Amino acid sequence: MSTDTPMTKTANCSNCNDSATESLHSLLEGEESRCGRGEERSKRKRINICCNPVSQVVWGVIFIIISISGYIFPPREVMLWEKLNMRPGFPPYDWWSDPPDQVKMRAYIFNVTNHERFLQGLDAKINVEEIGPIVYLEKLNHLDIRFNENSTLTYTAKRHLIYLPEDNHIDLNRTVIAPNLALLGIASYLHDADFFIRSGFVGLASLHSSKFFVEKTVYQYLWDFRDNILDTSQRVVPGMVPTNNMGMLSRIYDGFSDNYTVKIGPQWGHHEFFKIDRLNGAQNFREYDIHKCRDRVTGATEGVMYHHHMSKSDVLYALRKTVCKPLPLYFDKELKMEGVPVYRYNLSEQAFDRQRNGSDCYATDDPLPDGVSDASKCFFDFPMVASYPHFYTGSPHKDAYVTGLKPNSEKHRSYVIVEPITGTPYDAVARLQCNLRISDLSGFYSTMYEKFSNLILPIGWIEYHQEGLPARVKQAIYFMVVILPPLSTVIFIMTFLLGSSLIIKQIITQKINKEILPSIINFKSQKEDTKLSDNNIYTYEKELFLRKPQLSR
Repeated sequence: MSTDTPMTKTANCSNCNDSATESLHSLLEGEESRCGRGEERSKRKRINICCNPVSQVVWGVIFIIISISGYIFPPREVMLWEKLNMRPGFPPYDWWSDPPDQVKMRAYIFNVTNHERFLQGLDAKINVEEIGPIVYLEKLNHLDIRFNENSTLTYTAKRHLIYLPEDNHIDLNRTVIAPNLALLGIASYLHDADFFIRSGFVGLASLHSSKFFVEKTVYQYLWDFRDNILDTSQRVVPGMVPTNNMGMLSRIYDGFSDNYTVKIGPQWGHHEFFKIDRLNGAQNFREYDIHKCRDRVTGATEGVMYHHHMSKSDVLYALRKTVCKPLPLYFDKELKMEGVPVYRYNLSEQAFDRQRNGSDCYATDDPLPDGVSDASKCFFDFPMVASYPHFYTGSPHKDAYVTGLKPNSEKHRSYVIVEPITGTPYDAVARLQCNLRISDLSGFYSTMYEKFSNLILPIGWIEYHQEGLPARVKQAIYFMVVILPPLSTVIFIMTFLLGSSLIIKQIITQKINKEILPSIINFKSQKEDTKLSDNNIYTYEKELFLRKPQLSR
């Protein structure tokens, strides 16, 4: 029979619990100690792997290879080489496929101030005054993008305008006096037609009471220039009059959509990058006979991107449908924009001159003067010609056809400023003037028609201005052109020195271990032997030991 009291049992249980707890703590401490030792061993193992002689030599070789590779294949060149592919998802492609809204279009029109005096014969020439600018944002969209197997890229470039109220100070409802483009344009188109056709047109114009000068609002002049004679002529001869709206911007931006094929990929190299291979499937404007016209759109550019590694001797060809021809730009000078070295190329002042070798695609049957180029092929054969604004080059003379023009080189010339390594345009200004070319109208047998014979009437001029780049693009160009080359040089020099130091350190260490340390050890050993041999007690005991007779067995 047990004599343990409840209190004794409780005390025993308590002792048991305390012993169990202590055992558990000891077990945990042992585990922690083992874990700690395991982690320490693992850490020492990693250190040994990273820092042992073989690893250091391997890392040294890797660093030297990286350094040499960096000099053979500079990072900037690798990035440019990758850009040639225009891969979706990479910055160059994304920036091109959705161009930033940086291009502003400014339109200037000409108001006639002496139309009555001219018609009465009191003034020999029409006098004009410039009104503008009327400011729009030109929105460019790249659509239907397709990569071809022959390392080309095909896409549709579509442009349209967005009116900017905050940038405009010209009332669009303001009225101006303008030549009747419909009447004079159709008359010029029919100048060499059959007598009965010309007579019929004169009768039609009289029936509609069409005037040689009309009053229009600024908006109508740009977008809604209509006349009853256009409607009637279009119904009678639809092929001759493809439109009933002669608004200047309406004509330019009506269906302003073109299909481009450009060169991309390493096989073309840096110099051919993004140059046009085909426009609407052809090597030239389809309206021109490829066998008679030597001008090609191949090698030109849309102006959004230029080739890499541009030089001062390069001639850039910018293509603008409004002019209906590729325009050459030549190097002018070096500049710096926001710390980035750039090149400025100016549009040639002879871009609209006549060629004397018989291959002038932009002359007409009636010779055009220098400084004026036929653009009718891109405007349904309507007699439109392109020139410099206000004939600022002096060709033709500013007062040759009208008075009131005020040419100014700074205000009227065209140029592009490009970062030459990447071919990125920092600033670009394209300016051109639209004119109505009126042929000899003496065949209409009317004094009023003859007053307009052989005139080139300025309709208006347009400025396209790419005003800078988005901040992210400028930062990327600045890093790539200004920062990356010296930074990569410093990094590769440091990498080379680090790799060399690791290898040299191991060579010296191995030499010390194999040659110097054994010599030191041998030297110390010999020295100790010498000391012992010089010890008299040691010598005496040694001799005594040798002389001691051996005990016989």
